[in-house]
Amino acid sequence: MHVTILGTRGNIAKSAPKHAKHSGVLVDGELLFDLGEAAYLRYGAKHIFITHLHPDHAVFMTSPVKLDAQVYVPEATKRCPAARVISGPVRVGLHRIIPVPTTHSRLVRSVGYIVESRGRRLFYSGDMVAIDEQYHSRLRHLDLVITDGSFMRKGGLVRTDRRSGERYGHAGIPDLVEFFRPLAKCIVIMHFGSWFYAAADASVRKIEALSDRTRVLAAHDGMVFTI
Repeated sequence: MHVTILGTRGNIAKSAPKHAKHSGVLVDGELLFDLGEAAYLRYGAKHIFITHLHPDHAVFMTSPVKLDAQVYVPEATKRCPAARVISGPVRVGLHRIIPVPTTHSRLVRSVGYIVESRGRRLFYSGDMVAIDEQYHSRLRHLDLVITDGSFMRKGGLVRTDRRSGERYGHAGIPDLVEFFRPLAKCIVIMHFGSWFYAAADASVRKIEALSDRTRVLAAHDGMVFTI
């Protein structure tokens, strides 16, 4: 699989040229995961998979765009009435895409996506706190994980709803690395929060220092992988 990280900026103001665009990951030129910028439509992907309906992952929630693609979403929205709510695996050519429910927000549903092709397995999540244990078996033997970099500190920013007991927010990067390390050969961090931009080069080094038997990388806009 050929993977291009199109954008790595979280829901904050632009301040670093290599990390200026909102979330988007292009796989084999055919599949787009998250549409954080309308400009990503120029790549011509015919299938777009949205992790959750926040505008920095789904630009159509606040800006009208012309979508000449099949869009898959975790829940229906009037902002994109032709989108298909994804509830199970989808086959697109040589790719099999499997949704995995994630914990992130009280207000919108969220999923990550496993992409399988030619014996390779990639997992992409947008913002997340955790993945329920019942879905952990889906995550075995991953070649690459691409996930949330909103907070560097252990524990991230996770709150608990007083009524439901439901957690929401963002796990810290160390927590996500600890979770994914036994499951993946390489972990790529993107969707950076404001902490990253205080000193971007130092932040990259801090993230990549988490590497051990599993490599941990800090993404930048336009980063390319082949797995």
